[in-house]
Amino acid sequence: MRYSVEIKKFLYSQYFYGGLRMAVGVSLPAVICLLLFHQQELGFTIATGALGACVVDMPGPLKYKHNEMLACSVIGFLSALATGIATVNPVALWCTVVPLTFVLSLIVVYGNRWPQISFATLFMMIMTLEEHFTPMQALVNAAWILAGGLWYTYWSTLVSRWQMHRIEQQALAESVFACADYLLARSDFYDLDNDLDECYRKLVAKQIAAVERQDAARDIVLRNLPKLKSGKLEPRRAMLFNLFINTVDLHELFVGAHTDYPMVRNTFGGSDMLTFYRDLIRKAAADLEEVGLAVLQNQPPRSRVNVKAELRAIEFEIDLMRKHEMPAKNPEAYSAVSATFRRLWSATRLIDKMRKSLSSEARTTETELRLDQALSRFVSSRRVPFGQIFSNLTMASPSFRHALRVTIAVAVGFWLGRLLPLTNAYWIVMTTVIILKPGYSLTKQRNGQRIVGTLIGCTASIALMVFVKEPHILLVVMFASMVMSYSLLLFNYAASVVFTSAYVLLMFHLLAPGSMRIIGERAIDTVVGCAIAIAASHLFPYWEYRLMGKLVNSMIAATRQYLEASWWWSGKPVAIATAVVTEAGARAPAAAMADPAGSFGAAGFGGANFGAAALASAGANLAANANANANAKMKPVESAGEADAKTAATVAAAAVGAATVGAAAVGAATTPAATAAAVALERDYRYRLARKNVHVAFANLGQAFQRMMLEPKAAQKFVPELNDLLVRSHVLASQITAAAPLLRTSAQQQDSVSLQPLQRVLSVVRDNLTEAEAGIAPPADQAEETKQISRELDAMVVEAEISADHSADAVHELKLLAHQCKQMLAAANQIRKDASVIRLPDE
Repeated sequence: MRYSVEIKKFLYSQYFYGGLRMAVGVSLPAVICLLLFHQQELGFTIATGALGACVVDMPGPLKYKHNEMLACSVIGFLSALATGIATVNPVALWCTVVPLTFVLSLIVVYGNRWPQISFATLFMMIMTLEEHFTPMQALVNAAWILAGGLWYTYWSTLVSRWQMHRIEQQALAESVFACADYLLARSDFYDLDNDLDECYRKLVAKQIAAVERQDAARDIVLRNLPKLKSGKLEPRRAMLFNLFINTVDLHELFVGAHTDYPMVRNTFGGSDMLTFYRDLIRKAAADLEEVGLAVLQNQPPRSRVNVKAELRAIEFEIDLMRKHEMPAKNPEAYSAVSATFRRLWSATRLIDKMRKSLSSEARTTETELRLDQALSRFVSSRRVPFGQIFSNLTMASPSFRHALRVTIAVAVGFWLGRLLPLTNAYWIVMTTVIILKPGYSLTKQRNGQRIVGTLIGCTASIALMVFVKEPHILLVVMFASMVMSYSLLLFNYAASVVFTSAYVLLMFHLLAPGSMRIIGERAIDTVVGCAIAIAASHLFPYWEYRLMGKLVNSMIAATRQYLEASWWWSGKPVAIATAVVTEAGARAPAAAMADPAGSFGAAGFGGANFGAAALASAGANLAANANANANAKMKPVESAGEADAKTAATVAAAAVGAATVGAAAVGAATTPAATAAAVALERDYRYRLARKNVHVAFANLGQAFQRMMLEPKAAQKFVPELNDLLVRSHVLASQITAAAPLLRTSAQQQDSVSLQPLQRVLSVVRDNLTEAEAGIAPPADQAEETKQISRELDAMVVEAEISADHSADAVHELKLLAHQCKQMLAAANQIRKDASVIRLPDE
């Protein structure tokens, strides 16, 4: 690990910037009230509202974050007001706190930032528990809390708007770093010292992280698209948009580089081939990390990692294999390593392109993907269905159970706080609320981290108080601890707790010097609160496996839809001698040329319904220019999305009129070229959307599986099957990604060779996924059917080899496609087998 690089990544990251913004926003009102007005209590009250609002200040679109902080401030005001009024009478307080806790805990049903709003409003309520107010005092106190919340809301909004471009850069850089980490996980497969099962577990974790970072970047970048200014696009936003598209396509290339690792290890384990691949991938990851650092630091990349030696070494090894007739002796192994090499070479070229876009002095005025309203399909809606809370008032709802647990835990903590000596009820209740999460696994994890972090923080605070007597130094340490506490909260909770404990205790020490009693009290309160939280987590448990049935079906369905969206060759173009387009236009996806009813029918694509005549005319334009491929030995592979975006842009430029996306545009287009542009662009968007959905579905299931593994053994269901299902699903998605551009190319070949075996194998893969969703076991003759399909694919390749209409490059690509299809079939068969065994609630 390069610690200097990791430190740079942290100091320039959204986490540190956010922590600094939060620390200043929370502490500034307290400092002003204390120094200028000598109103310590007022400063703390305002800071309470600011601290509640800052809980919601997490990376995301500014518009929604502003609204969520406003909602948090208003709800927090109402909860603090109700609690403050009830403090006049113990019975009234109990009758207020219990139902209020339940309602505030139940609003987690709305998702997005509502769990944070739930905690923040509970925090404002808890900070009022120990007070004794008259109704007017309660109103004034709640008003000051509201003022603190509003102050922080507009402070954060102002700073975030000022740093909008910086925030986009940080989110994009996080996505690039996650992609580099995923690539490093891939490199481990080529190291014979690494266990394959462990490599797969690591790869799944890195894939989940990469999808999360991509989704966060997508949510920001696609909600702030480049706009026209003086007839030109905003250069900075256009550059960030292009970098995001390139990052997504780069991740697709890496995913598609998956291969049959056991076969590769067995075949090439004694050669230098695996070492070259490992070093190439690691160097590419380091180069990509440099690109991410350049984005993060807002400067051109400083250094370039040279991968020419590894590329040439692998190319030499592949040429050597060809001379030894390995394509004939062991076509599977040869296809595996050559296809991986092509995709990795393409990935290095794309990284170079990203590097040049950052170092170029020219202002970016064009985008990688056409800016269109269709891009709104890639971001999720943040609308809040307020009536949803009523449909969750049942024990079948995990949110309802969570609300019951929190309510009982708060009541018990409040009672113990009043009963036990040397304890403060609000700190016990606060600890309980912080630790209790909707899932048992996260509660258990947070509990251990909270105890360890508090003990370390208390120990460090005592050492500082004993050895450092200068208040100014302690004040600086306290503020630095506050910044670090907020900075580490999202990705290192244990370290965040250490700094939180330190700055809270230092603050009390500065306000009441010489009092060590409070440290012991806080430690006792924390232990009591943790004990209550871990005990309450066993009440009304809603184990993770109860949610996983739906997630399994969602992932299988998303994979099937991804296969359908990638099935470019669903029909053959009709030859019409009109409207010649460019060579790039000739490489448009065959799906843009064909009648979608050719293979799937209307239901198969589930997207826009294009007329057969319109698609046939589109095919006429694109069939006019046939294949113009480079040398297959070194020809790079574009991601399907990248190629189709270029195709759509090129055809659109040649069109007489610009056509908008969608069925209406197809009907309105005045030329066949414009029709082809509209259809190709729509297909590209649909492919990208299906690709995004399959990655998100995989990440959701992977996270649920990880949480389940932290639960008691009795609550862990179908662990081997679910683990295998995750691995096979990732393998299948990788193979689909790799096959998509090959399917497109195969559609443009001459009709001298029947592609029926390809259509059959893809139909069988799709049918297997459909049956897997229904939980239907594979037939007894599945193995024989698989062998028969494999023989048909081999016969198709042999027929292409002896055909005069197929060049060597076309035959090579057909071999690669046949290999990918066999891998897809094997993965789909295993997915169906696993899904038929898994019996989980589909709730």
